[in-house]
Amino acid sequence: MNTKIKRIIGAVMALVMLMSFALPVSAAESEDQQVFEHEMPELKEYGFADSDGVKIEYGIYGDLEAEPLVLLPCNGNDMHNFDSNVLPELAKHFKVIAISPRGCGNSDRGEGKLTFEVESNDLVNVLDFLGIEKAHIFGFSDGANLGYVFTVEHQERVLSLIAMSANINMWGTKPSSEIGIIFSYIYLSIRAFITKDPADALKRDIEGMMVGQPNLTYRDLEKISVPVFNIYGEHDMIRRVHSKLITKHSGARELMVKGGGHSSCFNYTDSILLPNILDFYNSL
Repeated sequence: MNTKIKRIIGAVMALVMLMSFALPVSAAESEDQQVFEHEMPELKEYGFADSDGVKIEYGIYGDLEAEPLVLLPCNGNDMHNFDSNVLPELAKHFKVIAISPRGCGNSDRGEGKLTFEVESNDLVNVLDFLGIEKAHIFGFSDGANLGYVFTVEHQERVLSLIAMSANINMWGTKPSSEIGIIFSYIYLSIRAFITKDPADALKRDIEGMMVGQPNLTYRDLEKISVPVFNIYGEHDMIRRVHSKLITKHSGARELMVKGGGHSSCFNYTDSILLPNILDFYNSL
């Protein structure tokens, strides 16, 4: 066997040995990575809570004996907003109550203007209906805004608040995004006026919750004494200075999701959101 062939055989054997050492290391690293639940849990209870004559849709998942956690969806969304992201894992740790705000999902619209104060009252009635004195609150976008309004108004009913991509007033939204929201609201208002269709009026009213609402001040946030976790995206439609002021005045823990936008923060559910969310809850 000549020297050239010996060198080739030696190199192949060395590569095989290197791979045999490398594979266990790779396996060990994968074992250390956190694995989260993605399969939807069993729906333990489904129904409608009465809120001053308005039916509010809810679903309950997870451990019925655990601490209650209320999930509040974004504008126009319903109790299924969190099905494909954080709900399956959180249901392993909490009694999760997912809610459809009035006018969304199968909840009634009710009468009068849709406001965060009205929906805050709905949330009180849902908790009363379910016999829950206090709950953790987790809200995204308008759900996070509702979470802040509810915590300011009914702090005695809140164990903790996680607010993801919140703005406490319309000035917290970037002008480029707010202009689009305003034009959409104007279009829907004209359409509803012309068609007289209740479905068009409902779309207008839901969109209107992002115009001139909510109306909290930073001083309002200073009244909050429960634990708060403020989450926002690096490229969020919420102005970063606004998010940081929310953190400062509510005394919150803060997380900026690098690479995340507004809804696209959920693209980092396993790698960023859930590890930090569970760490927050474990610290309480």
